[in-house]
Amino acid sequence: MKLVNMNLEVRIYPSKRDKNDFGEKIVNFTKIDSNMGHCRFIWNKELEFINNFKKLLLTHGYQDYVIINKKSCNVLLNMLKSDNPFLSESESSSRQQVQIDLITAFERYENNDLPSQYPRFKTLKNPKNSFRIINNNNNVRIQKDKNGYDKIRLAKLGIIKFKTTKKYKRLLKKGTDKNDPTVKIKHVTVKKVYDKYYAVFNIECIRIPEKISGPKQQVGIDIGCSKLAVLSNKQEIANLDLEKETRMIIRYQKRMSHHQKGSVRYLEAQRLYRKWMTRLVNKRNDYYDCATKRIVENCSFIAVQNENIIFWKKNKHLSRNLQLNAPRIFMDKLEYKSQWNNVEFVKVPKRFPSTQICNKCGEQNINIKGLKKLKIRNWRCPNCGTQHDRDINASINILKKGLQLIVGTTVQ
Repeated sequence: MKLVNMNLEVRIYPSKRDKNDFGEKIVNFTKIDSNMGHCRFIWNKELEFINNFKKLLLTHGYQDYVIINKKSCNVLLNMLKSDNPFLSESESSSRQQVQIDLITAFERYENNDLPSQYPRFKTLKNPKNSFRIINNNNNVRIQKDKNGYDKIRLAKLGIIKFKTTKKYKRLLKKGTDKNDPTVKIKHVTVKKVYDKYYAVFNIECIRIPEKISGPKQQVGIDIGCSKLAVLSNKQEIANLDLEKETRMIIRYQKRMSHHQKGSVRYLEAQRLYRKWMTRLVNKRNDYYDCATKRIVENCSFIAVQNENIIFWKKNKHLSRNLQLNAPRIFMDKLEYKSQWNNVEFVKVPKRFPSTQICNKCGEQNINIKGLKKLKIRNWRCPNCGTQHDRDINASINILKKGLQLIVGTTVQ
């Protein structure tokens, strides 16, 4: 058993009314959209104040270094609430979470190890808007309405209809029960994606690792472009066929460009574009979930090279395939599922020349180095004469390097 954090995403359905037939307070579209707008307003105003203060320091000959912490942001929030009384209509913890996100954004920007850009202003045109509510004293819970149906209770907003699987509903009900210590709801993020509303519950639960269906294996994984991944046991995971979804997305993007923005035909093309974009994302996520689950169930050790995907995307011949298949999502899913199931997961440094080293004698072949040599898929070792498949050889070297990084062992 292991204590893990999970995110459960459920679809929610806001109403057009403020109260139902029994007088219960229900969540409507206006409440959610206004709460998102308040969070966006706080972010932009605080960021604007910080930018202006930095400019003021520069004009008087000082450095533009400003310490941004919770204490200074609280002062800014109190000033905003006194000048803008409408902010009190939103949920209190959601306002505080905006400040935490802003502080985190500046910390990531100032950290040289993380390639983060300077925080930017949020716009209404962004199709993804959200706000986060902290669960204090069980103010985020699952409860029954007067008709006996399960609804989500959101602090200060009211109850709202939702749909999810039976498994997720059982977990959320356990998190609502104060006497059940196995599941705890920490917070919920309400988000709007393409005119659809979702609630993402962050829960802390005790998870029992899944039973391993086969013999335990030690596996090295080479992430690629033409193939999604190649394992050291010579198994290959092919890229998902997304040609139909891509073709339909391009078609409706062209239609949107040919019509006036806001017209009936533009909105219809936009609706179909969003439909196919959502289908592409859901299809890819389902494929990666199944593939990573199958790998984790049969392994006791997994080593993956921490590839520089951003650098790969600069190559015009690889960028389209990489953006379509998103190998970083596959690596992230593999990592957290390994942690859930007590499988050792190691990231090999990106500088390690896994494709150039012979897995038999250890000799490095620099003749296949660089992006221009990617067309060489098979090569012979100049030292021992062993014939290698480029991807399988790389995955075996990744496995050996991963085992050396943890305990200095070799492949079993």
